[in-house]
Amino acid sequence: MARKPFAKIVRPAGKAAGLRVAACIVLVWLALFAVIVASSGISVGERVAAYIDIMRGNTSSALKIGLVYADGDEVNSFTNGARLAAERVNAEGGILGQDLELLLYREEVSFGEGGFERTIAQTMRLAGEVTRQKGLFGVIGHEWSDTAITASAIYNQNDILYLATHATASSLTNHGFSLLFALQPDNSDNTEMVARYALSAGLKRFLVLTDKSDYGKEAGDFFSAVATQQGGEVVFRGYLPGHGRTVDQLLMFILENRLFGKADYDAFFVASALSLDTAEFIRRARELGLDQPVLGLEYMFSNTIENHVGKQKMKDVIGVSLFDSESVNVLSTEFVSSYLQQYNAMPDLSAALGYDAVMLLKEVTERTGTLDAGRIADALKVARYGVPFEGVTGKIVFNTKGLITDTDVFVVRHDGTRFQTVASYRKPLEWSSDVIERGGDDSALMPDPAANKEHTVP
Repeated sequence: MARKPFAKIVRPAGKAAGLRVAACIVLVWLALFAVIVASSGISVGERVAAYIDIMRGNTSSALKIGLVYADGDEVNSFTNGARLAAERVNAEGGILGQDLELLLYREEVSFGEGGFERTIAQTMRLAGEVTRQKGLFGVIGHEWSDTAITASAIYNQNDILYLATHATASSLTNHGFSLLFALQPDNSDNTEMVARYALSAGLKRFLVLTDKSDYGKEAGDFFSAVATQQGGEVVFRGYLPGHGRTVDQLLMFILENRLFGKADYDAFFVASALSLDTAEFIRRARELGLDQPVLGLEYMFSNTIENHVGKQKMKDVIGVSLFDSESVNVLSTEFVSSYLQQYNAMPDLSAALGYDAVMLLKEVTERTGTLDAGRIADALKVARYGVPFEGVTGKIVFNTKGLITDTDVFVVRHDGTRFQTVASYRKPLEWSSDVIERGGDDSALMPDPAANKEHTVP
């Protein structure tokens, strides 16, 4: 019988901790050498490596998946979804007969002056620690595009599969890393879907608010370009509060400035690398009487944001999602039921992505019969032209760059009680008569989402 999946929290060692570990290794070697010296056929180097594994806790024979999360608590929807999948994997016999173990790593980012450089340095140290784990099969996660792009280079160099579950920067898959796979559409596609949906729903005039991260600025650029090209208007573009500013200061400007009034715009578009910054903006805007729709991207369909804002104040918050919680697909309904039973909450997009990432790694190894990263990567890409992988988020196939394609994407809108699917799209996006041209790997045509609506917008 397969054992229950074990999720271990791993914290990279600092310099002082590293010295303590080194000292302990020496002591253990001196104490145990006499006992094992009679063991013939084992070199001194192999023995030292074994002791290092013991000190690091790498004694398990299970296959390991590194899960990198960003929430302040390791119990969150992303880790919960992955744990649920790991439990199923082990109940079904593991991966190629070996049990699966999740190793949980928390990543952090730094802001302010020098923040980007500190974030890159922190990510490089973390990714290096992950790659040194014995029995590591793959890595999933990294919430921010900056950290995902940095870590992907290290994983690829060490021949480790990496499934980027959250990063959506358009540059993520442009570096030629053969072992990198992006499980979400990039910012270019996501912003276009949201902008097109908003225009089709009668929302024409926008306040575009982003933080100063690369993610926020790119999302704001893409959204503004599509909205104006398709007949909309960006009434104002500004930044969310940074150091020295508060959300209330921004909202007071919106309420009291003489450039535009409440009647001059139809909706907000908000993009931030930190979901809680977006959540705080929504919460305070609603409390101050700003009830216009708030448009965003994949991060909007989040239990974290909903819990911070409150369900009633979430009314008319709009985002995009690969996961349709209203789907009657067997895989999706079983996932929702199991998640509800285990965690007493509805799964969000992060939960679905964590679940799908783990199950995808299991399924592709079963098809290939190998743990070789290169052969698995080839199988993931060629599935687009053969038998696609299926997950709770739908079809999972990739283009030659490793970006997800040939799948359905949904616009979700909160009604004050929960998110509901209000429009659907197929990527590569197949559009009706109203199109714009865009370069790229998959398609140059972008359609009017009104042609693909599944539900009526309230």
